[in-house]
Amino acid sequence: MAERTIVIMSDSHGDRQIVQDIKERYLGQVDAILHNGDSELPVDDPIWNGIAVVGGNCDFGDFPENRVLDIGDITLAQTHGHLYGINYGFERLDFWAQEVGADICTYGHLHRAATWQLGKTIFINPGSVSQPRGEINERLYAKVRVTDDTIYVDYLTRNHQPFLAISQEIKR
Repeated sequence: MAERTIVIMSDSHGDRQIVQDIKERYLGQVDAILHNGDSELPVDDPIWNGIAVVGGNCDFGDFPENRVLDIGDITLAQTHGHLYGINYGFERLDFWAQEVGADICTYGHLHRAATWQLGKTIFINPGSVSQPRGEINERLYAKVRVTDDTIYVDYLTRNHQPFLAISQEIKR
């Protein structure tokens, strides 16, 4: 398998410039760019050309609630998370990820960067690029690199600098 790279952002809450900055930096350089909802931008904004976007609880318009993307040999499930009740637990999100055969399931909503594994699925929340919550008070997005045997999840700041404290390496 060829190495795959995916950039994931979420919860930009009206900050169109950071979405544009990330898009300009990576479009044509990575296999996919994702926005996991709560952009608060219009569904027909041209910024979405080249970005797989889902709707969040603060979005209006006809955004998809979730997506399943095949990127090479990777099945990626994308959602905001609010419709799966992730404020109260991850059982419903995990069930959906299993149902669609996801290797990676990415979500937002909580504004907290996190990477964890349950069964065969790696769950990734890129954090919020504009309004972080919790113990990590850094505005972040994620860059995921997938090789034959490892998934590397790197978190980056709005200035595209590595935030190494929570970056992870997970064996496939």
